[in-house]
Amino acid sequence: MGAVHSIDEVIAELDQVIAACLRTGSRAGYFACLYRKMTLAVKQGIAKGLFEDGQRMERFDVHFANRYLAAYRQYSSGEACTNAWCRAFEAGAQAHTVIQHLLLGMNAHINLDLG
Repeated sequence: MGAVHSIDEVIAELDQVIAACLRTGSRAGYFACLYRKMTLAVKQGIAKGLFEDGQRMERFDVHFANRYLAAYRQYSSGEACTNAWCRAFEAGAQAHTVIQHLLLGMNAHINLDLG
């Protein structure tokens, strides 16, 4: 699958990531679940008019999500991805605490993708 273009598509892709992680037992799904929850909150905030410019917020949300989704697709298909994401995804096979898995994903997404 290629880039997504709406928050609903982001949520659908995250559902697929979560399902894949459940199938494989990858703890990388913890971050995907958190990301899905936050994406739903942004979608609800847009619907409630909580942002100054809801359309701009959706474009930002989708663009930002595409960075994570591209890294996940690359890693899952054996392609090279950034070191930050590679380490976060590789940790999905390790029995770290849930918060450690969340922080690895948050670090890659905020400090690399947002930067």
